[in-house]
Amino acid sequence: MVIKKKAFTLVEVLIASSILSFVLLVGISIMVLINTTLYDGQIESSNRINLTDNIYYITREIQSAEKIIVSDKTLKIKQLGSSGFSLEYTLTDDYPFGKLNFKGKRMLDLDYSKSKFSLNGNSIKIELAILRNNLDFKQNPQIVVFDVTPRSEGALIE
Repeated sequence: MVIKKKAFTLVEVLIASSILSFVLLVGISIMVLINTTLYDGQIESSNRINLTDNIYYITREIQSAEKIIVSDKTLKIKQLGSSGFSLEYTLTDDYPFGKLNFKGKRMLDLDYSKSKFSLNGNSIKIELAILRNNLDFKQNPQIVVFDVTPRSEGALIE
């Protein structure tokens, strides 16, 4: 009696493994694309929240200031009752993107050449060229411009 062995041929195994490899490659590519898109969206959402928070704090600090020193890339604020300029916002040009710093800590990614602090009569004009994220090299920044006037009539602006 001859026993017939049932098995796959080498060609069948090669075809099945190549189909499985192709399906896995497509699946992994889709997962990487989804992960990258979600990560970029999280960074952009975080930057929008940071922008809103920073505008709020800068506005509040300028409005309650006793004395303010403004230069093109630096904003120093002396709060009422403090002994010195305790708050300092700076715009720095770091590769590959500039940033808005508060007391030396990074707050926002921005285009350094298009961002500045300036005097606008009795108020302070703040222009920030906000970037979506710090990953894409070719970005068109969102320009945010706002004026803030100190509440105190005696606030010295230099």
